[in-house]
Amino acid sequence: MIKLIILIMSMGGGGTERVASELSLNLCSSIQRRIVTMTNEISYSSNMPPISMNINLNNGVISIFYATVVGIIKYRKIIKSYKPDVSMSFFTLNNFINILSNIGNKKIKVIVSVHNVLSMKFHNSFKDKLTKFLIKILYNKANIVIAVSRGVREELIRDFQIEPEKIRLLYNPVDIKKIQCLANEKVNDEWFNDDVPILINMGRIAEQKGQWYLIRVFSKVREKKECRLVIRGNGELKPYLEKLVRDLDLINDVKFLGWQDNPFKYISKASIFVFPSLWESWGLAIIEAMVCGCPVIATDCKYGPSEILGDGKFGILTPPLDGIFYKASDPLTPEEHFLADEIIKLLENDNLRREYSKKGKERAKDFDIDLTIRKYENIIRE
Repeated sequence: MIKLIILIMSMGGGGTERVASELSLNLCSSIQRRIVTMTNEISYSSNMPPISMNINLNNGVISIFYATVVGIIKYRKIIKSYKPDVSMSFFTLNNFINILSNIGNKKIKVIVSVHNVLSMKFHNSFKDKLTKFLIKILYNKANIVIAVSRGVREELIRDFQIEPEKIRLLYNPVDIKKIQCLANEKVNDEWFNDDVPILINMGRIAEQKGQWYLIRVFSKVREKKECRLVIRGNGELKPYLEKLVRDLDLINDVKFLGWQDNPFKYISKASIFVFPSLWESWGLAIIEAMVCGCPVIATDCKYGPSEILGDGKFGILTPPLDGIFYKASDPLTPEEHFLADEIIKLLENDNLRREYSKKGKERAKDFDIDLTIRKYENIIRE
């Protein structure tokens, strides 16, 4: 029997949190596991109720320093009580706490995982520079560093000097059977029960996800083709997006779904899944959309979409976006025009949508949970 602790910020609604949930629920019975969270937020299920360290988090340097120190103290107590063989963590702050809590303890294997593009997440502030410095110093003290895409792996080696032999490439697990079952559920929403095409996006409403571009692009698409836009998710940029919708006179054609326990029933009934991210370490939502049979259009940002879509074989890739927060009155950029044109082409070509739907379903099988979970189990047992 191997005892595993999984340390994560929360079990709230995000792709990385879903990975922790899937590991908790699906690892084999010979691996006894327990999730430990920094905060009390829970949206995803787990094999047992998480142990919460109940730490309040803010973005300031002092607050993060406080959270790190308190986190180390509390996590060490949990380690002493639980006596794990393996300590795995997600997100940068949790990785720091995991490593620092286990320095000198050779009885515990420390695994940290990288689920974001670190060069994009941390820019030029003092806090960001300090974080980058600590990543270079601390990650090499872990036994294993998990990268969720080839691009993330290459960045860790190139920009952070992480020892290549420590890094394991592991894609996020996707429970295809579960998603397919949830996708078949009925949607009690008139938008999804008529013939008007729907563009859909799923993700946290934040800078990284670039949904404001999708709203601006949709204004052009709607001029050429009757359609609607649905955005599932919550986040700090929602007021900005809602104002953009009002200013573009799109109130009757754009719907914010907020958090949904089952987003797949909506995605499966949409015409196109549009993914306008500025950066992604992977892009789990793309695979989930392909499982649902929804054709995908994604920006060719670093690093995940091109790897998932086979450089355009399994979905449409459009040029990366510039990351500028535009107003409704600002003209569309060339990249936005390109994205709009590709959406219009796909909406007008039923055969092409069916082709991408079929190819996407086949591609998604490469990331099935049974394959990925076995790889995680092998790494835990190494």
